[in-house]
Amino acid sequence: MPEVKIQKRSNILVGFGLVLLVLAGFFYLRSQKSKEAIPSKFEEVIVQEEGAVRKNGEEVKAMSEEEVKQMREEVDGVLSSGSEATEIRDLVGSGAEGEVKRAFSDGKFYYRLNVSGLRLPEKGYYFEGWFKKGDDFLSVGRLELSALGEAKLYYTASEDRSEYNQILVTLEPEDGNEAPAKAVLEGEFER
Repeated sequence: MPEVKIQKRSNILVGFGLVLLVLAGFFYLRSQKSKEAIPSKFEEVIVQEEGAVRKNGEEVKAMSEEEVKQMREEVDGVLSSGSEATEIRDLVGSGAEGEVKRAFSDGKFYYRLNVSGLRLPEKGYYFEGWFKKGDDFLSVGRLELSALGEAKLYYTASEDRSEYNQILVTLEPEDGNEAPAKAVLEGEFER
């Protein structure tokens, strides 16, 4: 009879241990999911094929025309009161030229690219702006080109991007490849 009691106690302890193990696993997995669900504190505003979007981690939200207008006014205001500027030069003999301004103010990075003299690309191609640091490229969006070959590209981020001291504009095919293609304009900020 004492062996039966010991066996019952062992079974109860093993069962209790398994229940604790299952609960621990459940709460661990739950905590991991909640970490993934917490949005990143880093936010970017970038122009894509579909229009301007606000990116926060993996979450992408389209911006309304009013939000885009407000963002552009904010960028223009910050850049007019103190910013770094550099010219961008033509790499392909198109005659295009432009200027880039940037600033990091109150915990936010502001950037604006102005270009003139670009030729409208063939169907299936577009122009894209990039930051470059060594071999690291960061897309800052598509250029919205007017019929006169003028474009402005606005970009903001809640993280300082000043370490990217080179600026590129590339001619990109509509092929889904996220790497930069042919550089047509470039500029560089002093370090």
